[in-house]
Amino acid sequence: MNPTPSSRLAALAAVAWLAVGLGLAGAASAAPELKFEPRPPAPTDKDPAPPPSLVVTVIGGPGGLAADAFTLRQTDAKLPAIKATGVTRYVEGPEPLGLVVVVEGDANYLGAPGLVAAIESGLGQLATAGPPGSQATVLVYGAGVEVRAPVGPLDQLGAVKLAPKDPPGPKAARALGPALAQAIAALDQMKTPRKALLVIGDGVDGDGATSASAGARTLAAQLTDKQIVTLAIVLQLDKPALGAPEPLPVDPETGMDLPVTPAQQQAYDTGRSTWKRIKDQAADDLKVVTRDNLQRATTVRAVEPAITGFVSALDDRYYVTFPGFDLKTKAGLTWDGKEHPLMLRIDGNDTVAVGVTLAPSWSPPGGGTAWWVFVLIAGGVVAVGGVIIAVVKKPKPLPPPPPVVAPPPPQPPQRQKTMFQGMDSDSVFPVVGWVVFMNGPKRLKFHKIKQGVTKIGTGATSDVVIDDGFMSTDHAMIVMTPEGFWLQDNNSTNGTFLNDNKLAQKQELYDNDLILVGKTVLKFKSTI
Repeated sequence: MNPTPSSRLAALAAVAWLAVGLGLAGAASAAPELKFEPRPPAPTDKDPAPPPSLVVTVIGGPGGLAADAFTLRQTDAKLPAIKATGVTRYVEGPEPLGLVVVVEGDANYLGAPGLVAAIESGLGQLATAGPPGSQATVLVYGAGVEVRAPVGPLDQLGAVKLAPKDPPGPKAARALGPALAQAIAALDQMKTPRKALLVIGDGVDGDGATSASAGARTLAAQLTDKQIVTLAIVLQLDKPALGAPEPLPVDPETGMDLPVTPAQQQAYDTGRSTWKRIKDQAADDLKVVTRDNLQRATTVRAVEPAITGFVSALDDRYYVTFPGFDLKTKAGLTWDGKEHPLMLRIDGNDTVAVGVTLAPSWSPPGGGTAWWVFVLIAGGVVAVGGVIIAVVKKPKPLPPPPPVVAPPPPQPPQRQKTMFQGMDSDSVFPVVGWVVFMNGPKRLKFHKIKQGVTKIGTGATSDVVIDDGFMSTDHAMIVMTPEGFWLQDNNSTNGTFLNDNKLAQKQELYDNDLILVGKTVLKFKSTI
């Protein structure tokens, strides 16, 4: 069946939402995560002593690029940059996926017209979302938890059938909590480098609650510690068996509302209000469990595009291969078993240099010494020969010239440091610093830094309060001192980053520094 224009737009919207929600794109993660893996030589009959190679895993970077868009340079030596020889997509790469799909299986829920078909179609797309060796299992929960598809190859998802085995009862049973616990246990058994969890249902656990679940944060902490990518797709149906109030009576022939007593109307209004609180709290609890990676589907038709978006979000990485040395261009790396800074350029844009241990040791053919060492030796021989010729042909020495005092070597430009300026005679700590929101709902708004300590977090007692599910209550702080401004992390869960570098201790702030807390980017500004 060909997708309609509206379904294609829905799928694109789901992909965009997931890219932001799962932290795989957006302003706060513009700089991709890089992983460097040196690989030992692979001798052949034609080349018994080839150089090592290097594979760079790019996570969250621009996709769809050919190999000629990538170069690699060693920044601590004047060596030519290396050109990439190949780019491998995630589904063809070396990181198999372990996936658990949890589906609400009560017949009152799955009996909604078209819902089973929509989920099964989405699972068919998930069946191709991982490289060879990927695994998956499907759990269906109602009164208990049923393993609908045991742990096996990922492509088995294309054949999973979800139709309820029992007829609908007068009241739905939803053991969501036990299902999530069993899902985490199943993921623990999977020995795959990447792991993911997809939850599809209305989010209600048991009969539902109107206050926060005590176990939601525990589950969230487990998923975070285990680095499990998680998404919940929440579709909530207004049926009495699921928790909605019984509808008011209508005339079966005309469909018009029949008269009701005040007591009947009040009972209906109370039931509707309670059901709304249960639905909202269920969604909020799943937001906590999934670290805010939740999408609420308003119709059955929105479920399949949401699953498609999850497939695209999992395809967030690729692998770029570089030769360790190119004998033709003399481009290469210093394979001496030591750490050297390497900088990857992606489509003309340099990334942050990363220290990589270049092992095993290797030298070009023809000797055990690297080619650049021979260049240095040759240069030294030429220099020595020149000295010998100069000594043989030198004329009668002249009186020594007066000593020349060499000027001091140029110093690198210093970053602009914040200086305090008194605005009047009573000013001791004038307001000279502020932070500007670079993304999110407060984009381009600013907050002044106060005297002493300015707290940044999600808690109401913070000076800069940010509604960001990836931040801690008391996340970080900026300290104003007579010597300048200092940024400090307050043992937050996800850490604080200054100019793409994670803070290990407090660090001084300079004008135009970028601060990342959770998914929120702040630019520090100050007067000079």
